Amino acid sequence: MSMKLVKRIMAVTMAAALMIAPALTAFAATEEAKPTEPEPAPIASVPVEKESVVAVGGEVIKSQTAGVYSVETLAGVAVKETPANIKAAAGLAANETPFVRAYDITEKKSPAAYASFKGAAASVGGEVLGAVNVDLGKLTAGKYSELPAGVSVPMTIGVKKAPAGKTLAAVKVSAGGATEILADTDTNPNTVTFPITGGLSAYAVIAY
Repeated sequence: MSMKLVKRIMAVTMAAALMIAPALTAFAATEEAKPTEPEPAPIASVPVEKESVVAVGGEVIKSQTAGVYSVETLAGVAVKETPANIKAAAGLAANETPFVRAYDITEKKSPAAYASFKGAAASVGGEVLGAVNVDLGKLTAGKYSELPAGVSVPMTIGVKKAPAGKTLAAVKVSAGGATEILADTDTNPNTVTFPITGGLSAYAVIAY
């Protein structure tokens, strides 16, 4: 194990001890800046699903926000907020529509993001179950642009095979490398609900 990785994991563990114990709330680690990769794929190159549904554990949650979704490693994603409420919170004009791009990422394609996911999961004795890039933005006359990071909406991700007796949470890695653990706000053991923010970030589901 390289000294660089050791230092990262130590930073993750120390931050977790201060900010999570005894209950999991939020995690933040200071580490060298690195981008969240890969960059968002052009809309035309992503398999388009105009609607996205999470259907696990006897619950069906339909995303209320239009977008392009390509999520297969996890059991779907759903933005749990109405477009009208997002427009109001983001101060969008009448001709602007909230829009989401969400797609799978892997350790092979996104090694830096996965290193952060694994470090955060290890800090609470957990494991990474899967990850997605989520780009929260808007369409204006058909042109896409990102919403500001201050805009926050709840998202639910389903887990195909949630480990029995484990607690789910999400890990967020923002562009630049800032990492935090986000507590699950729902009661379904097969889903995790947490806030996503405007722009592009990578999110992993962990079980601990």
